[in-house]
Amino acid sequence: MVKNYKSTISKIRSLSAFICVYLWLIFLSSNVFAQTISGIVTDQKNAPVENAEITLTNQTKIIARTASDADGRFSIDLQNSNNSLLVVKASGFADFSRILPPNFSETLSIILEPQTLRDEVTVSITRTESRLSETPASVVVLSRETLDTTAAQTVDDSLRQIAGFTLFRRSSSKTTNPTTQGANLRGLAGSGASRAAVLLDGLSLNDAFGGWTFWSRVPQIAVEQAEVLRGGASAFYGDQGLSGAVNLRTSSFNETSETPIFRVQTSAGTQKTYDASLFTAYGKRGWNFDLALESFQTAGYIPTAESERGTIDTRANSRHQSGILTIERNFSPQRRGDAGNYDGRLFLKTNIFAERRDNGTSLTNNQTYFRQFAFGADFSGEKIGNFQFRSFIENQTYDQTFSAISNNRSTETLSRIQRVPSQAFGANLFWTKVFSAKHVVSSSLEFKQTRGFSDEIIYVNNRQSSLVGAGGNQQIFGVFAQDVWRVSGKLTLNFGARFDFWENKNALSATRNLANNLTTATNFPDRTENAFSPRVAALYQINRNFSLLASYAKSFRAPNLNELYRAFRVGNVLTQANENLQSERADTFETGVNFTGLARKLNLRGNFFVAEVARPVVSITVSTAPNLITRQRQNVGKTRARGVELDAEYSPFTKLKLSASYLLTDSRVADFPANPLLIDKFLPQVARQQLTFQTAYRPTEKLTFSLQSRFSDAQFEDDLNTLRLRPFSTFDVFASYKFPKNVEIFSAIENLFNSRYDIALTPNRSVAAPRFVRIGLRFAL
Repeated sequence: MVKNYKSTISKIRSLSAFICVYLWLIFLSSNVFAQTISGIVTDQKNAPVENAEITLTNQTKIIARTASDADGRFSIDLQNSNNSLLVVKASGFADFSRILPPNFSETLSIILEPQTLRDEVTVSITRTESRLSETPASVVVLSRETLDTTAAQTVDDSLRQIAGFTLFRRSSSKTTNPTTQGANLRGLAGSGASRAAVLLDGLSLNDAFGGWTFWSRVPQIAVEQAEVLRGGASAFYGDQGLSGAVNLRTSSFNETSETPIFRVQTSAGTQKTYDASLFTAYGKRGWNFDLALESFQTAGYIPTAESERGTIDTRANSRHQSGILTIERNFSPQRRGDAGNYDGRLFLKTNIFAERRDNGTSLTNNQTYFRQFAFGADFSGEKIGNFQFRSFIENQTYDQTFSAISNNRSTETLSRIQRVPSQAFGANLFWTKVFSAKHVVSSSLEFKQTRGFSDEIIYVNNRQSSLVGAGGNQQIFGVFAQDVWRVSGKLTLNFGARFDFWENKNALSATRNLANNLTTATNFPDRTENAFSPRVAALYQINRNFSLLASYAKSFRAPNLNELYRAFRVGNVLTQANENLQSERADTFETGVNFTGLARKLNLRGNFFVAEVARPVVSITVSTAPNLITRQRQNVGKTRARGVELDAEYSPFTKLKLSASYLLTDSRVADFPANPLLIDKFLPQVARQQLTFQTAYRPTEKLTFSLQSRFSDAQFEDDLNTLRLRPFSTFDVFASYKFPKNVEIFSAIENLFNSRYDIALTPNRSVAAPRFVRIGLRFAL
């Protein structure tokens, strides 16, 4: 262990030295300058563009602003700054941006192009802000407008519009067990833990103990934009980003316009479903506040297929409350001698979440109580760049009951009661700066510690048999660096890398036999691992219509405490823990092409990818009996996913928007020396094909109609590919009407044609929720 520790320290020192030398070489090429910049703004027909907004920014701060006159001309003074970004915006046109080199003295001739579907979108999921059309990655964005015009009630159901985004099971987070809500992209999952990093305003939403995501923690009314990155993202987010990342950005108070935000929404629907949510943001004199609240309940439905139901089958239902409060203090720029201008921000954020679920039988239920407190600070200066500090501490208690069910589903006996208390805390420091007119450099240091235990009461023949406890601690440390290099107006390169070191320690398992009161205990040895995750990407703009994308990334996922030490049971399937699990390692290659045409109203994107995962954690069948299927989480030798992604967006006129997304993936076991019979089997819970389609139509400013549809190929419940979940299709519709004074009435129907498609085989068949209809009111200020 000491040898591994010294080796790790040596690697960290070498990486840090490389970063310092690299940044120093870039810094030597930058200097400070003073100048007046002038130019003219025209459209493609050489007609002047009046009232175009021209801004100069340095890091995240606007340092100068003006507008073009009737002839399209402008001039702007710039003092004591370098590496400034010039941005030109005008209504109906795509944004123009250019990093100005030191001592720039040319007269600018800026030709604006018509705005496309992707030009106006800015994303930050790759850790630096950039326009979507200029981001060298496979990124899909759902805007606030899109979220407001979908029938989906939850964030995860809205994200299913993106082919390749799935939870472990096909069902919605409204009624499914939270341990199956891990997010996955491109079909890399082999178990319920999330293979994608999920963040809310830069803070992780992945459960620290089990890796799944409590989607109900996020009131959808607060989300301004959802960004999905497909492909290895460990270079950005460490062990959570094996298959990609999801970044949810909430709305915030605009200090420039000083416009407060106030939204209220409530609805009622079938299955005795009621929800109410609120989001408000307000600021004054440098103090900003935002508050998001949500309350939800549904009586749910009986998930067991009607032909297989017994007397023990009941409704799967849920109820939850969530609240997020943020208090922020902004500091205005101040002149401090030769130190330059500085901006600062401090904020406190707290999130409280509670939920309870009944899981479809009389004796199975779970409940969660979660509390999180976060502190953050931003500091930016012209010479030093932009610093962001984030820290958090969270506490969670998760309770669940399990049962054994007779073959005819007429009797049910309690098999275990489980309580899982967990705590986590962590911090990260992020820095970014523009260098030498062409480089946007960033780096970060991150640390997280998690402590969790699973305390269980085991029942045999309706009597307490034993007490079992297992758990441990996990520490993760990571360092990250990235350079976005605009080589020319057509070529952008992205170089990034991250080194992670983690340790599992103080792990133990103890069993107390209540019949003889004897206790047996096992202390597991401390374990360490590390991972190096580089990423290289390139985006080349061939012409105004075509661009090419290529990337390579290594990514990884460390087994979480849940997989190492907690067992669970679903129906008659028992899944055992495995304290010997090792980390998953992935290599992802992808290449693609983007096309914009038809007067820039059409955007097409196509990507081909290959992802090979070494040692993926998969639930492997150990034994099969009439009343019990036993599985264990194990490292499989290697899996391989090869596929194609296609995305299309078309807006023939402003009132109509069409979009579609398609995924074809072949995700199989490529090597498994311990069990060669599984080679060439499909990974469980991965559909070979997925297709989604959306349309939104606004015939008037007051009236909105939309349609969403999803098609999914068959997939297998198990590693042996014997339990087949059949293909399905489903359609959702939405309509709304706006009244005066910002009041809107809406109606939504999910699963319009009442498709009762398969969601699980345990081995009894469970089916999706029936047609769901709701009507609601919105108020937005």
